[in-house]
Amino acid sequence: MSELTVTRMPAAAGVAWIRAGWSLFVQAPIQWTGMTALVFLTLMALSLIPLIGATFVQVLSPFIVAGYLAASRAGSAGQTINFLFLAAGWREGRESMLVIGIVYMLGTVLTFTLVGFLTGGDLATLLRESQNPGALTPEQAERLMAGALPTLALGTLLFAPLLMATWFSPGLAMFERFPPARAMWWSLWACLVNWRPVLTYSLLLGVIGLGAVLIPFGLGLLVFLPLTLTATYAAYRDIFQPVVADPLPARIEEATP
Repeated sequence: MSELTVTRMPAAAGVAWIRAGWSLFVQAPIQWTGMTALVFLTLMALSLIPLIGATFVQVLSPFIVAGYLAASRAGSAGQTINFLFLAAGWREGRESMLVIGIVYMLGTVLTFTLVGFLTGGDLATLLRESQNPGALTPEQAERLMAGALPTLALGTLLFAPLLMATWFSPGLAMFERFPPARAMWWSLWACLVNWRPVLTYSLLLGVIGLGAVLIPFGLGLLVFLPLTLTATYAAYRDIFQPVVADPLPARIEEATP
């Protein structure tokens, strides 16, 4: 298990992460989009399984993130990117990935349940209907808008810590051999310490994502998903730094959870 420190980055680092992710994507766009198409087809097939399909997708999400992070590290080192990297999470840190996935699934269920209990809104239905607003009747659109603000606000507030805890944890489990609890805590701590660049990154990616979903046939998502995860690798590489036995005078502030 590696000795790491969490580096505090400036707000502008959020933009730099997306630029670095894009640079990594354009080095091998066919490979990245091909991997993403395979992931989408697999997730769509799993989601069709009655009762447990959505649960499978949530539990498997850390394995998918780990695969993209492994491919990103290989691409950064000049290696060829291929589909085999999608299995990286199964080869390294499988048990930790599974625990992280289960925590993510349970946290999602708890969040949706609390939002429904406290606001009376159905967050899952709201998110599903908002993906295709043209199919809504005027009555459905009015109902959606009336309940959207409180439901989305509370959902975002409750869901944010879960996302922060699971954002970097697959990388920490795979690259640094962190146990799942420590990986999720370090991921959460790193996001809190770096809330400024994380907010910048999230807002900019949100705008890019809105543009991506407008491209027909899901083609924009074939670029958006790998961009999100190559940028995540860039953020991971910047934030988590190895502890040096005799470091030079630091030029940036560091924090360790």
